[in-house]
Amino acid sequence: METTSMRASPRWVASALLGFATGITQLPATAQNRADAPAAADAAARPRPVPRSVAGTVPKATVERLLLNDAARAGKRIVAVGEHGYAITSDDDGTSWQRAAGLRRTMLTAVHFVDDKIGWLVGHDGLIAMTADGGASWQEQRFAPADEEPLLGVYARDAQHAIAVGAYGLYLETADGGATWTDRALAPEGEEDDRHLNAITAFAGDKLAIVGESGLLKISADNGATWSAVKPPYEGSYFGALPIGADGLMIFGLRGQAFVSRDAGASWMASEGSGPVTLLGSGVAADGSVTLVGSAGSARISRYGGKTFTTLAPAKIAAYSTALPLDAVHALLFGEAGTSVLDLAGAAK
Repeated sequence: METTSMRASPRWVASALLGFATGITQLPATAQNRADAPAAADAAARPRPVPRSVAGTVPKATVERLLLNDAARAGKRIVAVGEHGYAITSDDDGTSWQRAAGLRRTMLTAVHFVDDKIGWLVGHDGLIAMTADGGASWQEQRFAPADEEPLLGVYARDAQHAIAVGAYGLYLETADGGATWTDRALAPEGEEDDRHLNAITAFAGDKLAIVGESGLLKISADNGATWSAVKPPYEGSYFGALPIGADGLMIFGLRGQAFVSRDAGASWMASEGSGPVTLLGSGVAADGSVTLVGSAGSARISRYGGKTFTTLAPAKIAAYSTALPLDAVHALLFGEAGTSVLDLAGAAK
């Protein structure tokens, strides 16, 4: 697939940091490795197969050890993504899982579906992949490890239009189903904003919101054609956003901060009982109740449009990335300890 770019500013700071994190080291040449250089060059020139995930059943013990960063519904099917290129699907609300085929073994961070068949996932190394069979298999559309910019969020409006966001202000969009992905700058011309874009969501019809590092909040009223910076109610980092009701938006993140706006960010109401543990993910049930989850086994529910929250007691004390409602009184949690069922009716003692 083709990737085009509209931004020329260098990312040397990002490259330095992520290069250090991945332990990339260039060793000095010696007499022996100079002598071996021709053979090494010949070996490097030969194409090597890329390890890809293979479809198959994932044992329960394996699921419970996985770090799962995000999950979404594809119709009735659940699709979750996480470490080592694991994209797993369940057709029985999390009782059993199948691993999807076709993915590199890199960290997967976010997934979003248009319907029961079409969806996209993103991950580290600038990875973007698309599915047309409800997550059973994936086709890679972008992989850019040299850029050292992980992608952290994805939103798809339909089978042709999708947006992926990530570290250091990375914003990519497609209008042709992923045949091409265009790199676009969101900062005004002549300015640069390298804050991480952590999540993107739709709300209130054709509005979109992006949240990120150090109080970053941007809203689009035209499906992403244009974006406006909005003054946040809190200057710390936000890790998630979700629609509230027909026209509202909730944003949440560091230190348990959570806020609701009913006027596209012009004014905000602080949620009560949502802190102080960092909030990382959310889920909305059919009755409109909102579950927020995060670090240190944090889980809270609001049945009042996000105004107030009640603390819940998960079965595992772990960091949770998201919650998918199963029925009126249960949600499936995802995070650093795989999956577990949360009782939405039971408040913590």
